[in-house]
This record gives sequence, C-alpha cells and structure tokens, in this order.
Amino acid sequence: MKKQSLWMTIPVTTVVLLALAGCGGPDSNQPATSGQPSTTAGSEQTQAGSGDSASSNTGEQGTKTNTASNDSSASTGKDSTANPSTNESTTHSKLSDVDEVVKAVRSELKNQNVSLPTSFPLLNGQYLGAAITTNTAEASHVNFYIGDKPLALNDSSFAKSNSKIPWLASYEVNTYDNPNQTDLFPETDLQNIPKDMSVDLGHGIKGMVEGAAGSQYLTWQEGRWTLQIRSVSEDQMNNPGIAKKMVEYLESHTLPAPKDKGFVDVQYASGGKSVRVTISWQDGNRIHQLKTDQVPLDALGMVVSVK
Repeated sequence: MKKQSLWMTIPVTTVVLLALAGCGGPDSNQPATSGQPSTTAGSEQTQAGSGDSASSNTGEQGTKTNTASNDSSASTGKDSTANPSTNESTTHSKLSDVDEVVKAVRSELKNQNVSLPTSFPLLNGQYLGAAITTNTAEASHVNFYIGDKPLALNDSSFAKSNSKIPWLASYEVNTYDNPNQTDLFPETDLQNIPKDMSVDLGHGIKGMVEGAAGSQYLTWQEGRWTLQIRSVSEDQMNNPGIAKKMVEYLESHTLPAPKDKGFVDVQYASGGKSVRVTISWQDGNRIHQLKTDQVPLDALGMVVSVK
C-alpha cells in the first residue's frame, strides 16, 4: 500500500512543475509602437511679392516649374485657413509637383468647371503652394505661394503671423448678374490716336501715350483685350520697351478669349522696382482675375496657361 501512495504522488508533482514552466510566455498586454507625428513648416501669406527693375521687366519670362513626384496619400479634415464664410476644406499630403497642386485645388472647388492656371514661374528648388480662401458654386479664390519645400493644400502655415512664404499670385472667379456693370474694364478709345501720342509697338499695333497727375500711361489693344502700363513720370521708365516685349510674347502665346472684354493692368510703384499686374476677363457671366507682383511676362504666362 505504501508503494501505491508514492506512485500516485509523482504525477501530481509533475503537473505542478509543467504548469509553472508555462508562465514564461509573451505578455499579451505589451503596447503597440506609435507612429511618428507629422510636421509642417510655419509661415504666412505675404501680399507684397518682390518686383524687378525696369530692364528685367522687359525680358524675363520665368517659365521653369518643379516637377518632383509627391506622396499620393491624403486625409480629410477642417482647415483653419479656410474662408470664414465656408469654413471647410480638405487637407492633403504634401505636394511637390505643380500638376498635383492644380489637381488638388480643382478637386476641392465646388464649381468643378472653373479653369485654373497650370503653369507658374518657379525656379529649380522652388515648390508651388496653394490655399483656397473662397469656395462656393458662384465664387472661388485661390492664393498661390512659392515654397522652399513641398506643402499641403491649405497648409495652416500659410496663415501664421510669422510666415515668410512668398505670395506668388491670386486667382479668382466671380459670377455677376451683369458683368458689364463692373468697373474692371475701363472705356478707352484707341481708334484714332493723335500722332504726337502714338507709339509703334510692332506687329502693326499702335499704343497711346498719356500723362496725368504725375503718372505716365501707355495703352494699346489686341483683339478684345486692352493692355495698359502705368508708371511714375519722374522714374522715366521705358514703358514702350516693356510694351514691345509684351506684344512680342503675345504673338506666340494666346490669352483666353473674353466674351466681351479683357484688361491687362500693369502698375509700377514709385521707383519702378516693384509692380502689380492685374489681368481680368469676362467668360459669360463670370469674371476671371489674376493678380501678381511678378514681372508682366510672368503674369501673362500664368494667364496663358489657364485651362
């Protein structure tokens, strides 16, 4: 009987030891590795982009664009830079290609039929940034920027007070009941220009030179487009030289065909080192308008690329 009791004890002890050996398995409560947070550069819209001297304004075209590939992933969310009236937008991954930026803007606009510039005066190492500030079925407004690295559409850095990201251009489309009632298209009679006010701009185009209130103006027409250069009289800028470069450029590049009117307004600030170019045209009951502080040929190039 004693041997039998001893024999029954051995299995129990073995079971206990095996159970204790099983305590060395993996811990199921081990936390998962967290992902790295994304970062964005801090900067803000600058409404005064740098201009150029009178001589360089007559020759530069600046047609290079950065075409590096970008990350195609995207996420949705609210953006603090959106116009308060709409207060909504979709953020995207950082975009390093001009075509991707234009595509992202177009996909966000509520009016899917709105045309956009597709070419911008960027140098190698520069990237296009964009922020939509107005987005309704009747109106849209987009600001474009020059970045030194890729940025997301509607990146919050564009609205920061300490931003140093240069503003490149704005492009807006507005719908009007009667576009002809706007004050964007001045009435100018260039059919009979007095000889002492006439200047030959080449390709059979005559411009009219005028002076008023310390400013000098040169105005000419090409089809339905009226083009005008204004500068400060005391700067003695070569307005005809600038105009001739613009006329020559438009001989091989075509502006959008306006329904009735189009106006290219080139205004040089005192000293002639900075310029604001505003290009407006009618398209049915809509008016398109591009504004930029780039040289006139760069401004024309952006509008020529609109599609």
